[in-house]
Amino acid sequence: MTMDVIKREIGRALGNLRQALRASLAGIDLAAPVQTVNAEALDGEALQQIEMFQQWGLRTAPPAGAQLIVLPIGGRTSAAVVIASEHGSYKFELGAQGEAALYNQWGDVVHMKQGEIRMVAATKVTVDAPLLQVNGEIKATGNITSDANVRDQGGGKSMAGMRSTYNAHTHNENNAPGGPTNTPNGAM
Repeated sequence: MTMDVIKREIGRALGNLRQALRASLAGIDLAAPVQTVNAEALDGEALQQIEMFQQWGLRTAPPAGAQLIVLPIGGRTSAAVVIASEHGSYKFELGAQGEAALYNQWGDVVHMKQGEIRMVAATKVTVDAPLLQVNGEIKATGNITSDANVRDQGGGKSMAGMRSTYNAHTHNENNAPGGPTNTPNGAM
């Protein structure tokens, strides 16, 4: 066999293998151990139950209409996997190289910039942890509300305990012999 024949046969074999393709997300199965999607290839071909691989530790559920990159493993559509997704309607704009962001279709964002992490949520941010430790100053531009006690660095008294002590306190009067003053005329 000549080199030209070998090249032609390799080219013919590769031509029969399916190459990576673009598709549009139609539906997603969030319960599967590896999420599976149904999609429509740009040529109208229906792709069913295609596994959508994501980076470990990150789980996303792209909205319908998201653009997908589908890679047919071994050139076979039956062994295809989704390796990337993007939806231009919900794209978050980064300000500089090196930044990263986690975002969703509702505008909630964790934006990691140089020296700053900014979180934006439409309603609230919930942290479920037995201890939230902040090594630095906390500055609030709104109210701070607690369903439990608030203690300072001494830790001996909570704000509720200090309020109780203040509201019940008395002291000896210097201008009247022998008697304590009345409790404060205004509660804390």
